[in-house]
Amino acid sequence: MLQQFCSYNNWANSILLTALKEQADILPQSCINLFSHIMNAQTIWLYRINGEVPPVSVWQQHDLETCSRLLAESGQGLAAIENPDDESLPLVQYQNSTGKVFETSIPDILLHVFNHGTYHRAQIAKEMKLNGIDPVNTDYIQFVRLKS
Repeated sequence: MLQQFCSYNNWANSILLTALKEQADILPQSCINLFSHIMNAQTIWLYRINGEVPPVSVWQQHDLETCSRLLAESGQGLAAIENPDDESLPLVQYQNSTGKVFETSIPDILLHVFNHGTYHRAQIAKEMKLNGIDPVNTDYIQFVRLKS
């Protein structure tokens, strides 16, 4: 099921990024900041899973081209995790942004990443609507319907 959520997450982020680029001239900065945050979080978690130091910080702001690069890298990296539903995978030890050490399973990390993206995409949709821009439908059911 996590592979399906990963596909959905990549689809939703990709169509939202396309819409953000198309509306860049009228887009409020808050939308770009939130999308940057989604990309930062995905990238940070991918690097944590791989035992590497993330190259971005949680609220670092990017332009849309940098977001596009981060989406390609993190989306492919998360999709490449083999057997993501396997609870027997080793725990990932990492430090959060305040330096506190945790251990979390890969399935729990992935579920968090995908849920986190959904939460912030909804915030972006609200910001778009408040600014007279048609929001993008990134609902999971829309993804499922398009696959049928």
